[in-house]
Amino acid sequence: MKLRETLTLPLSAAGAAAMYADPEYTAIRRSTLGATRAESSLEGDPAGAFTVRTELSMPTDRVPDMVRPFVGSSVTIHEKQSWSAPEADGGRKGTTTLEVAGTPAGLTGSLRLLPDGESRSSVEIDGDLVAKVPLLGPRLEKAAVPYVSTVLRAEERSARTYVESHAD
Repeated sequence: MKLRETLTLPLSAAGAAAMYADPEYTAIRRSTLGATRAESSLEGDPAGAFTVRTELSMPTDRVPDMVRPFVGSSVTIHEKQSWSAPEADGGRKGTTTLEVAGTPAGLTGSLRLLPDGESRSSVEIDGDLVAKVPLLGPRLEKAAVPYVSTVLRAEERSARTYVESHAD
């Protein structure tokens, strides 16, 4: 099922790239999402092309009821964001994957980081949410879209917290 979101971040495109690469941002996301654990690793440098891998352990108390039998009381999410080097305007292209460990569900998509002045940028997410469960897959996907959108939108809150924690 198609999923499209646009996130508005209170940082320049370069600042957003640096934030995504910062382990402190992972800790802020853990708190924002109510995750019980969050770890990240960085390959490359946010001044150029880079990849961030994040693992989040999250309770499933807010997932749709029809999904809960498939995931239990908690899930581990493996997230990978790969970003290109900055373009002339500071924007970047990227890809993302989210895999829910132990389930046939995940998200793959393209990312676009767009500059919007010196202290704002946006991230366009264009993805496909897939639940590979015979007969129930499309219903599970439809039920999961609002939950996944909520998780993605939490990035806006996490980015605001990140900016506030770095204010002089």
